[in-house]
Amino acid sequence: MTEEPQRGPIDDLWSWIDQDEPSPDAPEIPPSDVVAVMVVHNAGEWLPRQLLSLAGLDPRPGRLVAVDTGSTDGSRELLERARAEGVLDDVLIADREATFGEAVEAALADSEPAWIWLLHDDSAPRRDTLARLLDGARRADVVVPKLLEPRRRNYPETISEIGQAITPGGRRVPLVEEGEIDQQQTEPRDVLGASTAGLLVRGEAWREVGGLAPEVGRHRDGVDFCWRVNAVGFRVLSWPAAALTHRRAGRTGERPQDRHPHEVDRLAALRVAGSRGASGPALALGSWARAAGFLLGKSPSHAAAELRAWRRYRRSGDITAALASRMPPEDLTPDDLLPSRFWTVRDAVDRFGAGLADRYRDLTDREADTSIDELTGDDFAGHLRRRRVSPVAILVVVLLLAGALAGRGLLGFGEVAGGGLLPAPDSWGGAWQAYLSGDAPWLLLTAAAPLTTLGNPGWFSVLALLLAPLLAGGSALSLLRRLDVDATAAAAVAAAWAGATIVLGLVTAGDVSGMILAVAGPLLARSLISVARDRSAGAERLRAPAGAAFWLIVCTAFWPAALMLATLLGAFWAVRDRHNRVLSAAVAILPPWLFLGPWLPRLIADPGRWLTGADPLAWPDYPPASYAVALGRILPSGLPVWANALFFVTLGLLAAAGLARLGRDRWLTAVLAIAVPLLVGTLLSRFVVPIGPGAARPLLSPWALLVVAALLAPVVAAVRGGAGRRLVAALAAASLVAVSVWAVWGFSGPVQRSASSLPGYVRDVVGSARDTRVLLIELGDDDEVSWNVVDQRQPQWGSGERHPAGPFADDLYVVAQSIVSGSVPDTLADDLRRLGVSHLWLSGFGPDQRAALDNAGGITSAAADERSVVYTVVGLVSRAYVVDGADREPVLADVVGPGAEGRLLEVAEPGDARWVARLDGTSLDAVEGAERLTFELGERSGELELVPEPRWGRFTWHVAVLVALALLASPSMGSSTAARRGY
Repeated sequence: MTEEPQRGPIDDLWSWIDQDEPSPDAPEIPPSDVVAVMVVHNAGEWLPRQLLSLAGLDPRPGRLVAVDTGSTDGSRELLERARAEGVLDDVLIADREATFGEAVEAALADSEPAWIWLLHDDSAPRRDTLARLLDGARRADVVVPKLLEPRRRNYPETISEIGQAITPGGRRVPLVEEGEIDQQQTEPRDVLGASTAGLLVRGEAWREVGGLAPEVGRHRDGVDFCWRVNAVGFRVLSWPAAALTHRRAGRTGERPQDRHPHEVDRLAALRVAGSRGASGPALALGSWARAAGFLLGKSPSHAAAELRAWRRYRRSGDITAALASRMPPEDLTPDDLLPSRFWTVRDAVDRFGAGLADRYRDLTDREADTSIDELTGDDFAGHLRRRRVSPVAILVVVLLLAGALAGRGLLGFGEVAGGGLLPAPDSWGGAWQAYLSGDAPWLLLTAAAPLTTLGNPGWFSVLALLLAPLLAGGSALSLLRRLDVDATAAAAVAAAWAGATIVLGLVTAGDVSGMILAVAGPLLARSLISVARDRSAGAERLRAPAGAAFWLIVCTAFWPAALMLATLLGAFWAVRDRHNRVLSAAVAILPPWLFLGPWLPRLIADPGRWLTGADPLAWPDYPPASYAVALGRILPSGLPVWANALFFVTLGLLAAAGLARLGRDRWLTAVLAIAVPLLVGTLLSRFVVPIGPGAARPLLSPWALLVVAALLAPVVAAVRGGAGRRLVAALAAASLVAVSVWAVWGFSGPVQRSASSLPGYVRDVVGSARDTRVLLIELGDDDEVSWNVVDQRQPQWGSGERHPAGPFADDLYVVAQSIVSGSVPDTLADDLRRLGVSHLWLSGFGPDQRAALDNAGGITSAAADERSVVYTVVGLVSRAYVVDGADREPVLADVVGPGAEGRLLEVAEPGDARWVARLDGTSLDAVEGAERLTFELGERSGELELVPEPRWGRFTWHVAVLVALALLASPSMGSSTAARRGY
C-alpha cells in the first residue's frame, strides 16, 4: 500500500469538499426493494444506448419493467430482445394514448413496491446511479437525480435539470442556469418538483398521493406529483450525486408527436397553475404575451402552439377541477420552495445581462491577438512579454486630440453652420417638428440623434463635427478586423480613412451626407461580408441581411442613389446564386425601399434628388475644377491644397505598390474599382440638377469615398498577403499629416460659429407668437446681390430640402429686386404684411441705394451696425390674422378672443400649405380654394395652436419598418447557448 500524502495547510482549508453529510440512522435500502418502470414510445433511435446503460447498472433494481405505448418504429422488438437477454424482467403493451402515469400504473398493477424508480426511454443512467439514489432515499421520500445534457465531443458536460419549480403563470423555474457546466458544484436541497426522468419514489408516498395525475399528460407531471408529495408533508430532495443523461426527445421534437411539443408542455403547465388557484384572465394575458414573444423570436409555430394550448385549457375546466381535487385540504408545502413573486422580472434581467456579457466576451475574444506561438516562443521563457501600446488606442487618442484642437473655433456664442450644414433647431422638439412636417426621411435620424447630447441639437452638431473622423476610423477598423487584418495595419488603414474624411472637406465644409457615409459605409460593407459568410439555417439566416438593411437605410436616407446601386448589386448577386441568396438579398434590399416609400413621390417628381445629399438647396453653387477633383478638393474645405496633394499622391503610390503584388485578374478589377467612381464623380461635378424650384449639384463625396476605398483595397490585400510593413508606415505618416493639418487649420472653411446679425428686438418678434418673417438682402463689394428669408423654422435642418426662401420665394424675389434696383412700389408695406414679413435687413447698401426705401411709406429704419440697417414694417405684423369682413386683426398672442359669426383665420402661407389650426385642442376647418391658407373661425375663441401639420402616419410607417427590421436582426429561438460555469 502507498502512504496517503500528508495534507498541507492549504489542503486543510479545502478538506470540507470531500466530507459527505453524516448519514442518518435510517438503514440502508436494498436494491431488491426497487421496482423500475421504463415507459417507451417510438424510441428506436436512442433505445439501444438506453438498454446498454440499464444492462450495466450496478446494483440492479429488484424488478425492471418496460411499458411500450404503441410504438411503430421497432422499439417493441428491441425491448423483447432485451427481455430475452435478461436486461428487462418484463415488457408490457399499453395504448398509444396512455399517459406516462397510466403506463406506470399498468406496470405496477396491484403490487405495492417499497420504492418505485421512474425511467424515460431517453434517460440513460450511469452505472452507479441507483446506488447513489438509494443513499439519498435514506433522507427523503422522493429523490431527484441530476439530469445531464447529452455530451458533445470535446465539450464538458452541462446540467439539464436538478429539480424545478413553477410560477403562478405556469413558467418553468429551473434551479440551475441554462447550459451550466457540471463541476459537481451543486448540493442536495429540498425542491418543489422535478422531471419524472430518474425519479425514485417511496411506495408509501406514491400511494398516499395517488401516483401521477393523468390530467397532466406527458409533461409537468413530475412537478404536479412532487408538489402533491410536498403538500401532504413528505420530503422531496434533489440528490446531485446520482446522474442520468437525459435526451429530452419529447421537448426537443426528436420524438414524433401528433401535436407541437410546446403545446403539450404549455397545456400541462396551465392545468397545474390553474389547479393551484391561478386566475383565468391572468393565464390568458400571459399566454397572449408569450405568443407575442414567440413571434418576436421568429417562431410562429411556438406562438400558434401557445394559443392552441390556451384554447384547450379554457375548454377543459373539468379536467383542471379534477386535478385540483387531488390536492389535500391543507397544503403543507414550505413557502421557500415556491418562486418569489418577482422571479419572472429578475429572470428577464438576468438573461439580458448574460446576453450582454456573452456579446462582450465574444468581442474581446475576437480582438485578442495573442497566439499560442507567442506564448511558447523562446523569448517568453521565464518571463512575460511586455505588452506593447495598442495601435487602436493611439488612433483613438490622436483623433480625439486633433478634434479637440480643431474645434477651438467652434467654442463660444452663436450657431454652428455653413456649407451644407444648416443651423440646428433651437430644441429637441424643434428637431422632431422638422421631421414631422418635412419630407426627407433622414430627418428622423437627426431628430433622434440629439438623445446623445441630452436632447440639445446644437451640441449634437458640434459633437458630430468633432467626432466624425474618429467614428469613421472606428467603423473602418471594425470592417478591417472582420477581414482579419492585423491590428497595426488595420489601425493605419483606418487612420487613412479618417484622414480622407478630413482632406475631402466633409467635416469643415459641413457635408452631412458625406460624414454619414464615411461612418455607415464601412459598417454596411461589414454587414454584407457577414451575409456572404453566413451559413445559418431557418430564421437565423435573416439576421445578417437585416443588419445590412439597417445600414443601407442609413446610407440611403442621406444619399438615395445608394439604394439604386445596392438594388442593382443585390439583383446581380441573387441571380448569380439564386438557390441560396434570393432571400438574403430580398431582406437586405426590400426594407430600405419600404422605408423610402413615403418619399418616393418626391423622388419621382424630382429625379435629380436621387443624386444629391441632405439639404441639397442649402449648398452654394461650387463648381470644382477637374484638377481639384483629382486631388480630392471636391468642397471648399478651408484646408491647404498641398495637404490634399500630399495625402492623395501618397495614397496613389501606395495603391500602385499594392497593385503590383496582385495577380492579373485581381489587378484589372482593382483598377476598374478606382477608375469608375473617379470618372463618374468628375463627370457629375460638371452638372447641375433641378430640385423643385431651385437647382443643386450632385453629391460628390460618395464617389470620392469609393475612390478612397478602392485605393486602400490593394494596400489591405498586400498586408494580408504578408508584405507591406513599409506600406503601413507610409500610410500612417500620410494620415498623421492630414490629421495634423486639421488640428492646426481647424474650421477655416464654410463651417463656422457665428452670432446672428439681427438685433435682439427683431429676434424677439420672430420668435414670438407673431411668428413673422425677416427678408435679408446683402450687396457685396462687386455689387453681387444675395438674399434669404429667416423665421422660426428656417434656416435649420431640413429647410434645404425645399426652397430656402420659403413658399413665397417668387414674391420675395420681386421685392428684393425692386429694393436693389431702387424702384420701390408704393404698396411695399402692404405687400410685406401680406407675406408675413415684419422686418427688412439690408447690408452693404449705401445712402443713395437706400434712398428709395427710406422714402417708402409704412416702414421705418434703424441702424444695426456699420454696414447694415433694419427696416421695420409699421404696425403689428403677424403670420396669422383674424379677418372679420373688412377688418383684419393680427394674432399677437396664443389666444383668440370671441367674435361674430363668419370670422376667418388667414395665415401667410399658400392656400394648399399643410398646416393645422386648433382652438383649445379642436381643429379648425380649412377653407377650400383660398389664395392664402384660411380657416373657419366663427364665434369660437380660446388658445390657438398654429403649426405645420405633423405627418404621424409617416412616422408610424418608419417606426414599423425599423421595428420589423430589429425583429429580423434579433436572435432566433433555439440558437445555441454557450455553457457557463456554475458559481
